[in-house]
Amino acid sequence: MNESEDHPGLGTAEVLPSLPPLDFRAARRRLFAALVASIVIPLAFFCLYGYYTYERALSETGQSLERLARVIDEKANTVFSINRELISRIEDMLGSGDEDFIARSESELHDKLARLAQSHAQIAALSVLDSRGRLVLSSRLFPAPNVSIGDRADFIATRDSRATFHVSMPERGRVKNTDIIDTLSARFAKDGRFLGEISIAVRRDYLIGFYRELATSDSALTLALHRADGAVLARYPPPSVRNPPDRHLVLADAFAQGKSTGLMRYLSPLDNDEKLAAWRRVGDFPVYAAAGFAIRDIRLAWWRRDVSIASIALIPCIALWLLIGFSLRRLKAEEAAWHNWRGELSLRRSAIAATRRLQRMGALGNLVASVAHDFNNLLMVVTANMEMARRKGFNGLEKEVTAVERAATNAQSLARRLLSVARRQPLQMQVIRLDRWMAELEPLVRASVGDKVTFGTRAPDTTWPVRVDATELTSALINIAVNAKDAMPNGGDFRIDCSNVRYADTHDGLGAGEYVVISCRDSGIGMRPDVARQAFEPLFTTKGAGAGTGLGLAQVLAMTEQAGGTARVNSAWGFGTTIDIYLPHWTGEAEALADAPHVEAIEHTALSSTVLLVEDNEEVAAGLCAVLDVLGWQARHAASGDAAKQMLEAGNAFDLVLSDIQMPGNYDGIRLAEWIKATRPTQPVTLMTGYADQLDEARRTGFAILAKPFNIDDLQRLLNGLSMRVTK
Repeated sequence: MNESEDHPGLGTAEVLPSLPPLDFRAARRRLFAALVASIVIPLAFFCLYGYYTYERALSETGQSLERLARVIDEKANTVFSINRELISRIEDMLGSGDEDFIARSESELHDKLARLAQSHAQIAALSVLDSRGRLVLSSRLFPAPNVSIGDRADFIATRDSRATFHVSMPERGRVKNTDIIDTLSARFAKDGRFLGEISIAVRRDYLIGFYRELATSDSALTLALHRADGAVLARYPPPSVRNPPDRHLVLADAFAQGKSTGLMRYLSPLDNDEKLAAWRRVGDFPVYAAAGFAIRDIRLAWWRRDVSIASIALIPCIALWLLIGFSLRRLKAEEAAWHNWRGELSLRRSAIAATRRLQRMGALGNLVASVAHDFNNLLMVVTANMEMARRKGFNGLEKEVTAVERAATNAQSLARRLLSVARRQPLQMQVIRLDRWMAELEPLVRASVGDKVTFGTRAPDTTWPVRVDATELTSALINIAVNAKDAMPNGGDFRIDCSNVRYADTHDGLGAGEYVVISCRDSGIGMRPDVARQAFEPLFTTKGAGAGTGLGLAQVLAMTEQAGGTARVNSAWGFGTTIDIYLPHWTGEAEALADAPHVEAIEHTALSSTVLLVEDNEEVAAGLCAVLDVLGWQARHAASGDAAKQMLEAGNAFDLVLSDIQMPGNYDGIRLAEWIKATRPTQPVTLMTGYADQLDEARRTGFAILAKPFNIDDLQRLLNGLSMRVTK
């Protein structure tokens, strides 16, 4: 059987596509792996290249510094070699002459010193000091001024160490205040007596100017000349720290190791910068040439030169990253579209399944209603005949008749539940206050749950009134109680609580408004999710064969929806079940049902009152005719509305037309009643039905109604009322 045959309402069979086997997570993982690889691999090569080029930059800088140190060394070696030669020539001029000898020949010696000093631009002055440090001969001044440097540490150190070549600390000349470096050599007589010292003053600006020219191409260079103890003799640029030390102790430690050259990395005490420096000893003099470069400047140069070049190689990597990012965005969009499509497909399948279910439910409802209607007709026959048997004194069959009546009552209850599930049960709506009504209902529910279950109710007097069929509500709560009892075979707790709720917007299928919630909560085993989803479906039951009809919760939902509300189940396996019944808050006037009047038979002096009974079911018609005969009314039967219309058109007169609504032919009960009202306005008409929708439609037309199945008392009250109107 294809879908169109099984579900004709769906039209032709529609085959929905199956979900494609897409694995977005795996695709995303692959893209992320590609992204990570495109970042990590180039980054690794970039780091390796950067490390290599950085080390190369350090090596190249070191080599450059070594070359600069050699240049400084050569310059300083030239200067100090000239100084040594000048010292030698001055010693030859003076011989072992003491200060008296110098005083006698001062003019001649001064001229010779002046000529020696003029031939060398780096020389500031050539001087001869006596044993007390007093200036006795000068190349710049004649006669020599009365100046003494006997208190200077360099003079004392040269004298005490008997040094032939001592380099002083930078100082200011005491005659001309010139910034100089002195090279001192001690003089001794042949007998070893200390005669004094020869001093050659070298201009520091001469050395610093040379260093400045070397550093013109790179301002980050530091060029310097140090004494063996680290003392700074000349340096360019000058130290950047405030109050710098006069000795470079880090280099002094390196010089003390006895090596003639070296390359080292250190934190400079003169600049507070990390530096790379090359140094070398100037000939055999106690002086060292040094060239340094700040590490940060090396890094900056490395970054500008090598890293910027390497960054160009990142351009294709960036393009690849952008491509992967674009692919990830596209994948995300495709995944969202796929999920939307899957959701729409799921909704469509759900809609198709819901349509099929509604079609099945509609067909089932029609079947149930038809069966219940026919069943009610049969019950009408049974109850009518049982009532006649009762009125005739049973004739020795009282027990049998009573048993049949009890069975008929149960059958009527079952038919009522079937019609309720099919939404065809005629409702007798009335306004009730749950706080009072629950107190009356409590004994019935307590009896339904049994002795093992603890039962309680709570309905505050502030609970709003509701308009509902009290019989249907009673049946619903008893059905829920029975289900709760079955869910708690070993006992438990069952409670019914009433409360008021107000929703400003649509909530869980309910429109905005005020509702009374009747919560029926048990502590039983609960429901699995698949069971909870089907709990309200007609004929669905989890009980064994013969243990349940599957109409209990379906009747609960039908009752609440016919009253304008709904029902919801909230359950979890092992944690009990709660059934919530939502009924609208009734804000109109209370509709108290009038008590039925006492039925008393009205004796007729003659069988002149006639009833036209319009009923398509022969058994029901026969039973009603017999009942009418017992009640003293003549009954004529018409098998359809068309037949009844023909009898009335033929001129037959009746005191009452009693017609079923659902009949074959052109005229059902309602059309027949409307025709009678139009042609015979004074003709009394009463309609019969077992369907709620037909009952509501008939009530809107204004005709009297008998809801099937009715008993003989209901019929007699109708006839008595008609007789009293006729008498008046």
